[in-house]
Amino acid sequence: MAEENPKFPLAPPRNEYPRSDQEYAPAVIESQRKSSKCLVYVLVTIVTVSAALLISASIFLRPNTPEVQLESVTVKNLSHGNGTSPSFNVTLVTELTIDNENYGYFEYKNCSGSVFYGSVTVGDVKIRDGRVEAREVKRINVTVDVDVRSNGNLDNQNLSSDRNSGIVKLNSYAKLHGNVNLFNVLKKTKTPELDCSMNLVLARRAVEDLVCSS
Repeated sequence: MAEENPKFPLAPPRNEYPRSDQEYAPAVIESQRKSSKCLVYVLVTIVTVSAALLISASIFLRPNTPEVQLESVTVKNLSHGNGTSPSFNVTLVTELTIDNENYGYFEYKNCSGSVFYGSVTVGDVKIRDGRVEAREVKRINVTVDVDVRSNGNLDNQNLSSDRNSGIVKLNSYAKLHGNVNLFNVLKKTKTPELDCSMNLVLARRAVEDLVCSS
């Protein structure tokens, strides 16, 4: 018998056949799925980070107007007269609070206000310049001298009636001019206002029914 030539095997080994497209397909599909998942994860991360930045910016970078309140009024040096020329003089010691809820400081310059009896100005309010740090409530004392005398601007009959009743109604108004500075990046002008009414009780030398809006 003739010997088989080992140089020419009857069939090639199995692993020498080239792989068909059907064998490549599962690997390609799996690779595409992984790429799609990665892309989805990247997009979700970008959207989440962008939303977080927008929310943070709306909270931290939106300057609000600080709130000014008249917390208390103390009466000092009260004197009053009646007769043909009714009048009264009083010194009011007030305590103001400035509530700055911003994440940056509020700086204001010298400000002024007025005290009114009816529509007539009877006292001047002077507020010196200052600064309220971020998320801080600052308390300041302001002294106001009120002088009400019968003259051409005042209704003598009303003033005499109030004097006899022992209760004199006063109104006050003040406005602060300043800037809110957020992280030295954003500076915004803000002008908080204070509008109050009160009753001065002459016999008790006290202020009652203090009502304010800001």
